[in-house]
Amino acid sequence: MRRKLILIALLITVLISFVVGVRQQQKGRLSESCSVRSTIPVEPPNENVLATYPNTFRCTLYYSPRETGFTREQGFNMALETKPGLDDHLYSKDFLRAVEMEGFGRLKEPIDGKPFIRYWSKKWGFIEQPVDNHQRPLIPRESCAVSQPYALVKSEALLRIDSPALPLPFNHLRWRVKDTGSGVAARQLDLYWSEDDPLGPGKKVCIPKGFDHDLINPTVHVIADTH
Repeated sequence: MRRKLILIALLITVLISFVVGVRQQQKGRLSESCSVRSTIPVEPPNENVLATYPNTFRCTLYYSPRETGFTREQGFNMALETKPGLDDHLYSKDFLRAVEMEGFGRLKEPIDGKPFIRYWSKKWGFIEQPVDNHQRPLIPRESCAVSQPYALVKSEALLRIDSPALPLPFNHLRWRVKDTGSGVAARQLDLYWSEDDPLGPGKKVCIPKGFDHDLINPTVHVIADTH
C-alpha cells in the first residue's frame, strides 16, 4: 500500500511539472508574438495630420513599363511597329500600347543617350527620364497628381494614403502633389510607382508587377511638411 501511495505521489508530481512547463511555453510564445507585433508601428512617427479625407478620392497607380518585361512567352503581342516621332524605331505593339496609357517606358536600348520613350499630348519621342507636367523628374513612390485642388489637397501638399487592402509599408509612404490639371479625373489621385515590368497582357498591362493590390476605400491624410 505504501509503495502505491509513493507511486501515485510521483505520478502527480510529474503531471504537475508537465502542465506547468506547457503553460510556461505557451506564455513565452504569446509574449514573443506580442513583442513582434509591437515592433510594427501602427502610425508613422512624428506625424502632424492637418486633414483627413476618408473615401473622398479615387486613387490610381501609374508606372513606367520596361520594354524587357514584354515577351512572347508571357502572351504579349510582340508584332513590331513604330509611331510618328520615333524615327522609324520598331517596338512591340503591347509595349507601345502600355506607354500610350502610362506616359513613359524604359527602353531596352537607349536612343541617342535617352533611355525612355514617352507619349505626351498625343506626341511620341525619347527622353532622359520620366517627368511631370512642369518637366520635373518623377520620384518613384512619391510624386502624385490631382485633377484640381480640393481643400488642402493641392500642389506641393504632402500626403499619406492608407487602405485596409494595402500592405503596411505602402500605407506609410509619403506622396507629394506635383501635377495638377488635365489627364486626371475629378477627385482622382494618380500615384507614380516606378519603372517596372507589367503584370501581364491585356488589361494587366497597366498594372506594375511589383504592386498587385487594389487601392480601395483609401483614406487620404494631409501631413504637415516639417522640411
